[in-house]
Amino acid sequence: MTINTVTFYSLVKREVSRFAKVAIQTIFAPLISTGLYLIIFSYSFKSREVVGYGIPYINFIVPGLIMMSLIQNSFANTSSSLIGAKYNGNIIDFLLAPFSYIELTLGFMIGGIVRGMLVGSVIYLVSILFYGGEVAHPLLAILFAFMVSAIFSLLGIIAGLWAEKFDHVSIFSNFFITPLTFLSGVFYSVKGLPGIWSKVSLFNPVFYMVDATRYAFVGQSDINPSVSGIIIGGLVIGLLLLVTYLFKIGYKVKS
Repeated sequence: MTINTVTFYSLVKREVSRFAKVAIQTIFAPLISTGLYLIIFSYSFKSREVVGYGIPYINFIVPGLIMMSLIQNSFANTSSSLIGAKYNGNIIDFLLAPFSYIELTLGFMIGGIVRGMLVGSVIYLVSILFYGGEVAHPLLAILFAFMVSAIFSLLGIIAGLWAEKFDHVSIFSNFFITPLTFLSGVFYSVKGLPGIWSKVSLFNPVFYMVDATRYAFVGQSDINPSVSGIIIGGLVIGLLLLVTYLFKIGYKVKS
């Protein structure tokens, strides 16, 4: 596959520049909300240890908090870009430009990945003040963060293509992403859930992302991290193919 490097680089630069121009809103605003979580939980549960893990509670929730912000920002970057292009009437320009469909998909996706990874990195740096910053498997942490950013960047593209107005994008974030994230074990171990609820959690794909990242940070997880890695990798490949196909058929773009 030959990549048109000039147009591809232009698209990536556009997507990164979009959020970089409003860094206070896109990079530092998430830091405020996550910082409040860190302050509240670090002082409210200072002496509490997580059952089954034997680590302080703040160490337990930091990987999940990083994932929460990374997920929301990766999704927001691509979904807002696509719905904005629709609103301005220039989305067809992307399909007419000298891109292949996979280049178009990768260009939008990389913009979302950069924003998600940047927000996650800033939050990690701040979290060092609260728990010391130890990471058991740094390369795994970067790999999982990259793949989760890719997944939600691709979901953001799907949401942006499907939506006909900005309200429709909020349906994805308010009714799917936020509930799935809060029920993914960010604040608790699913092993401690009663009866069937621990099994129900296994149907939540975000659980595997949070659990794998927690393994990378503290060296412990609720399930085998290899299983989580396979599921996350499968989602990346599946969504990449789906989004490329949607661009190819001009889903909700070509009349």
